[in-house]
Amino acid sequence: MAGEVLSWGRNQNGQLGLGTTEDSLLPQTIQAFEGISVNMIAAGAEHTAAVTEDGEIYGWGWGRYGNLGLGDRNDRFVPEKVSSVE
Repeated sequence: MAGEVLSWGRNQNGQLGLGTTEDSLLPQTIQAFEGISVNMIAAGAEHTAAVTEDGEIYGWGWGRYGNLGLGDRNDRFVPEKVSSVE
């Protein structure tokens, strides 16, 4: 389990990063982060963001108001790398 990023709970907008919108009653590994060192995570009610050891930013979950920093209003069910930070 060392080095894994886990998530669980309500998942209406894909904010768990597990590839679905199904709730998870138990912790599950976010597969998108296998082999990637994550330093920080911010988890909200509807979306989530992470910063890696390399300084890359990922967003997933509810994207309606541009919450994910991905340049659109689409939801993401798995973490997606933010292409640029100004």
